[in-house]
Amino acid sequence: MDAFAAARNALDQAVDDDRLIGYVCGVREAGRSRIAAGGSSAIGGADMGPGALFPLSSNTKPLGGALAMALVEQGVVGLDDPVDRYLPELRELRVLARPDGPLDQTVPMDRPITLRHLLTMTAGFGWVDENPALAEAMSARDVGPGPYAPPLDPGTYLDCLAELPLAGQPGEGWWYHTSSDVLGLLLARASGRAVADLMAEHITGPLGLADTGFTADPGRLPTSYGAGEGGRPAPLDTASRFVGPPAFESLACGLVSTVGDYLAFLEALVDGGRVLGRDSVGLLATDHLTEPQRRVSKGIIEPGCGYGFQVEVRPGGVVGWAGGLGTIGYVDRRAGRSAAVFTPQSFDMPGTAEALEQVWRLLGD
Repeated sequence: MDAFAAARNALDQAVDDDRLIGYVCGVREAGRSRIAAGGSSAIGGADMGPGALFPLSSNTKPLGGALAMALVEQGVVGLDDPVDRYLPELRELRVLARPDGPLDQTVPMDRPITLRHLLTMTAGFGWVDENPALAEAMSARDVGPGPYAPPLDPGTYLDCLAELPLAGQPGEGWWYHTSSDVLGLLLARASGRAVADLMAEHITGPLGLADTGFTADPGRLPTSYGAGEGGRPAPLDTASRFVGPPAFESLACGLVSTVGDYLAFLEALVDGGRVLGRDSVGLLATDHLTEPQRRVSKGIIEPGCGYGFQVEVRPGGVVGWAGGLGTIGYVDRRAGRSAAVFTPQSFDMPGTAEALEQVWRLLGD
């Protein structure tokens, strides 16, 4: 039995055992994809189809990294440009005097935030487990990490983010998620264009990703589920978020896509495809973290792995990421093989993590 058939069997078994509502999985090599679907698009609903659209959640981030590098190649923005050149709202931020300290005890920034900091999640804002007060303040202002795009317009978002101190000096630690939202705002300001237009011109258009974008036909999206009372599936309102253009075009979690589209995107991370030069994609897929930064990323980045430009970097040239609403995609750059598993259930539901682990079988690991 080959790896694709074995992964399908495991996913079908998870469906039969009621650990998985449905799935689409696929593998791509040398420009050819194999895609399969199983289970249902909703509990008690129609069969899952191979062309189903899924909210990518954090699987949006690698596309954001590729978009940023495309604009770097064109000279629109430089990796070490201070972001306050385009986002003056972030020019005079304060920094917590202690990572776990009170929000009113701060010091000045000792260096500006750069595009490189945003791409590597080292800017100073993001997931802050060690400071619940800062996490709560971010959430209260709708600028905290989460599976959905912020419900704010870009200007309001920046103003709210700038009201709060950074968790640490830029370049010193690692703080997940928020840098990706700021990244989209930076690229839009630097280019004078909407993020959706940039994505269409530089990534989805050249790669022919017709089903990847910030809007979608809600009838093509399976019902998403999270863990409800007693761990039972509870429907989430995801489809309505993509009916029309969002107020905030998030590069952290704002795109929808199909397994077929995502496989084609991942394949482009082997050598750049039609969207990036080889040197740029190599830089994107290189681990840029220091050892102390890898230590603080524990629980988000797997042990023994690092982080490039919006992608996890695993040993052996494997890069990619997962999304909290139940999607995962990675590419083995040495073998030229990409794989993805998309499900309609979030990570907090029993069976989701087990199902997504089949991506490694699809890659042949």
